[in-house]
Amino acid sequence: MATIVTMPKLGTTMTEGSITKWLKKEGDPIQEGEVYAEIQTDKVNIEDEAPASGILRKILVKEGETVHIGEPIAIIADENEDISQYLSGKKEKIEVKETEQKTQEEKPSAEETGPLRKIKASPAARRIAKENNIDLSKLIGTGPGGRIVEKDVTSYIERTKSESVPPEREVEQAKQIDKQLKPAEFTIKRTIPVTGMRKIIAEKMAASKKLAPHIYLSLDADMTKVIELREKLLPSVIEKHNVKLSYNDILIKAVAVALKQNPIINSSFTEEEIILKEEINIGLAVALDDGLIVPVIKNADRKGLIEIAKETSELIAKARDRKLLPDDYYGGTFTISNLGMYDIENFSAIINQPETAILAVGKMMKKPVAAENDEIVVKPMMNLTLSCDHRAIDGTAGAKFLQNLKQILEEPINMIL
Repeated sequence: MATIVTMPKLGTTMTEGSITKWLKKEGDPIQEGEVYAEIQTDKVNIEDEAPASGILRKILVKEGETVHIGEPIAIIADENEDISQYLSGKKEKIEVKETEQKTQEEKPSAEETGPLRKIKASPAARRIAKENNIDLSKLIGTGPGGRIVEKDVTSYIERTKSESVPPEREVEQAKQIDKQLKPAEFTIKRTIPVTGMRKIIAEKMAASKKLAPHIYLSLDADMTKVIELREKLLPSVIEKHNVKLSYNDILIKAVAVALKQNPIINSSFTEEEIILKEEINIGLAVALDDGLIVPVIKNADRKGLIEIAKETSELIAKARDRKLLPDDYYGGTFTISNLGMYDIENFSAIINQPETAILAVGKMMKKPVAAENDEIVVKPMMNLTLSCDHRAIDGTAGAKFLQNLKQILEEPINMIL
């Protein structure tokens, strides 16, 4: 009997996915549990396994095409089995799905293009955009999940009206300057398509810088006692729990404690309200070959160092093996980005929306500092730079958070008592 392979639900928050690569082609034999395709969920590609054995008789979704979970993407059947009834069944299912969707949103006109319909937008936003001949793909949504809402369209209209069109002479001058600034002819080594993870990162970072006015606060923390604590705990943690306690693990716990003391930093901003979140979910930026992913340690304030170390180790391994599920990187309330291992002394990070702050961590370095008796001593110092969304967080609030975090790191025993 034929098996209809559907777009799998790979996490509680996943609603759609796209096939980035078919690893099997039509006519290939396939075994149950064998990887047959790579699926793009949000930020990562996940290899999906076949639900049954047989022949991959029909591929229903092209590479790059996005479909909702539960929609048919392929048919596995015996070599000579008649699958025509399943093909017609797929068509009926899609027609029913489209009918249900049109009861919730306005029926698109014949002029609307395919790419426009894939954009998440409210019915009112679509109507106003159509009336004013606006391409929704040029807008950044501020609604839930990045959905474009009515105010996004009206704001765009007002903004474009206020922008004056430069005179023809100025346009020509701009063109001449542009030509002068263009580099000389060169040979292209290769190009990198802006798709998948890189496209998502580009869109999110551009949106964050455009929407959120960033302010940056920085200080150095003495890491002497953190080093001592880690050296004391490391042998027993490895022996008893088979996991290596890292400085990132200690940072995650310290940040969680500081967020508990400074709840405004653990927030999200909307035009109507600032949302203070009960859960403290710390995201840790992990570099991959083609981008960046941020797995999340949920409820970090309620977990001990050993539990955090285990969870962080597992998530980083899954991230590098491309096996993270959406639930592993959704729900963050604050992010840590550590580039110290690359010898970066300090940097400023872009806020990971819808969060309102991100902590950039630099390399731990020995620096001369003044002791209490004014004597100059050398200590291991680490630079911490906090990027804040100034719409929600004032400089004093960000400074207090950094001050508390510094105090915790300089007396780390307090955070585990």
